[in-house]
Amino acid sequence: MRVPIQAQLTCVAESRTLRGVTRNISETGIGVELPELRKRANVRLEFRLPGSDSMIDATGAVIWVSGKRNGIKFKYVGEQSQKSLRQFIQERKHSAS
Repeated sequence: MRVPIQAQLTCVAESRTLRGVTRNISETGIGVELPELRKRANVRLEFRLPGSDSMIDATGAVIWVSGKRNGIKFKYVGEQSQKSLRQFIQERKHSAS
């Protein structure tokens, strides 16, 4: 399940560092707004979960591009980041119901 998230994001893609904004997130991927990403590009992402001190560090691949909006499927998320992400999603699910 995807939940909304709005946070500043740093993305390293093909040796370029880009800054953007997160839109939605699940345990398997994230929707972001970033300029100039190519489909199938491998990326490294860093962002802080809203209302938390948890910094998420992940790698992934761009699976779709629509203008500045991009869908990224996670390839690797560190163990602590996974726990923080799971907790963030669960809290958003419960507050939405």
